[in-house]
Amino acid sequence: MTIGGVEALDRHYDSFQGSWSVVDRSADYGRLVVPHGNSEEPLYRWFHLKEAFSSRLLDRLLGELNLATGPDLSLADPFAGSGTTLVSGVSTCERGGGEAQVFGVERNPFIWELAQAKLQARILGSSLSGVVFEELEQLKSAYAGARIERFSIPALSTLRNEQYFSSEHVQTLMRIRYSIEAVANPAVASIFRICLASCVEPASRLRRDGRALRFEASREPKDPWSLFLQRVELIRQDLTATKPASGEGEVVLGDARDMALLAGNRTFDLILFSPPYPNNIDYTEIYKVEAWVLGCYGTEVEMKTQRQLTIRSHPSVRFARNYGYLETGFKSDVQSLIDPIVAQVPVGDRYHEGRKEVITGYADDMLKVLVDSRKVIRENGRLVFVVGNSLHGSGDAKYVIAADVIMARLAELCGWRVSEIKIARMLKRRFGQSPFLRESLVVLEPI
Repeated sequence: MTIGGVEALDRHYDSFQGSWSVVDRSADYGRLVVPHGNSEEPLYRWFHLKEAFSSRLLDRLLGELNLATGPDLSLADPFAGSGTTLVSGVSTCERGGGEAQVFGVERNPFIWELAQAKLQARILGSSLSGVVFEELEQLKSAYAGARIERFSIPALSTLRNEQYFSSEHVQTLMRIRYSIEAVANPAVASIFRICLASCVEPASRLRRDGRALRFEASREPKDPWSLFLQRVELIRQDLTATKPASGEGEVVLGDARDMALLAGNRTFDLILFSPPYPNNIDYTEIYKVEAWVLGCYGTEVEMKTQRQLTIRSHPSVRFARNYGYLETGFKSDVQSLIDPIVAQVPVGDRYHEGRKEVITGYADDMLKVLVDSRKVIRENGRLVFVVGNSLHGSGDAKYVIAADVIMARLAELCGWRVSEIKIARMLKRRFGQSPFLRESLVVLEPI
């Protein structure tokens, strides 16, 4: 039996989803909404992004959506992440004898470069393999001649903590970064930077765990230069085995809330994305060390600025209380959707204001993404998003933020029809009585 706010919110969410088709598809999608199999797949294995979904998800969806596109596909992902959607789209069309036109948007500068490097590598394929070998020789020469006084150590305190990183390893990481400047080919230079980023965590006593970096005293750090050369060889092998594709693609560094502006004249058959979940995870923080090593931030102020540009899914910083929905005709509908959720935030909670801002800000941000996506979808296109719901609070003051229901209802307000909610998996928590503790795929059609 559920308790308190959880029970009240279950009834609230039921009042919306009662008119939708909600089906248990855990047998088909449970392993596809997580990065199952990616660590063994060429290109996808370049950097482990725990929050990614499987490279096989797109093929499964396309088999069910019946998009009338033939072998070609115009595909977009406004939350490109590590590029799984875009790379998968190019590969799927290549296998079917068609051509993909893919477009992605990513806000995090390090993750943006990861997606762009993988996408260009997928399109160019084996034509890059020999160039990687040649450019590596240039990099080795630059590395051999690099002098420590030429480069500075980033100001991030994590990189200056000898418990986490030895000074020797930090110097080696920076020596590699500056040596990459000798690489003339931009696509290869970007690949080398991703190789460097993949060395950061194993060169330390830190382990990425959920929403934080954990210190493990027993962990034995590995030599960054040896790791780097191993990663380059792995990537060269992947490129050698990858057939060049005839498709085109781009990932822009920008904001999903500006999707229509960034897409320009493009329109899409399918928009597939997984936004940040409203679960208090701050991705700027989780991937900060890689970003600092690559030079994405030069000061703490720059990193804080990046945080404040992100989707309002976490209370790590105080976001501006600018809510665009208040100036739209959706105001009363949005309020009736989110007010009962906001009302369940415990008053005595020290994160009270931040938790309320997450609920309101997340709904406002997702509405903007859905409005913009509606502007660039083709007449017979589809939008599919993957999102997980989350449990907040403690004791008897727990409440669930059902992001799938919230986003589906917001979609109805701005020109979409909810075709289906596919429940991919139920989420296990210490308190797990609510049927809304789940991860879902929501399928939308334009109306």
